[in-house]
Amino acid sequence: MKKQDIIAHYESYSVWLESLKELGQEIWLKPVSAGKWSVAAVVAHLLFWDRYSLNERFPFFKEGAVLANYPDFQSVNDAAGKYAEKHTQLEIIEELLSARRQFLRMLEGMSEEKLDTAFNIGRHALTVRDYFADFTDHDIHHKKQIMQAAGISV
Repeated sequence: MKKQDIIAHYESYSVWLESLKELGQEIWLKPVSAGKWSVAAVVAHLLFWDRYSLNERFPFFKEGAVLANYPDFQSVNDAAGKYAEKHTQLEIIEELLSARRQFLRMLEGMSEEKLDTAFNIGRHALTVRDYFADFTDHDIHHKKQIMQAAGISV
């Protein structure tokens, strides 16, 4: 994935996130599939992982760095679900959009070479480019879930 492709993803995804402000409460609180998270919880989940990446990962991406494994996924996801219950649709979306703007500013200041910085998360070797690609796939997965919950064909 080239730098411009990553930037394009973050820009277009932000436009899509902005459109979620128009969802009615019935859809916002609807589970994305039987017995699963609500749309609100999924958006909060994206916010929590963006915050984690901005605070706990990107500052430490140095050539050859060995970073700790990811935290327990379930505890982060549970915290995101609780957050979604206590915050408004607009608050959650605005916070996520703010995180996305931080990613865009960071990306705009990065060279293609910087995206090839290699490091490890636990025993898993990857580059900054790989990290962005993983989270881009993660975004797309959750967008499909939300679109289906909203009854919009994907």
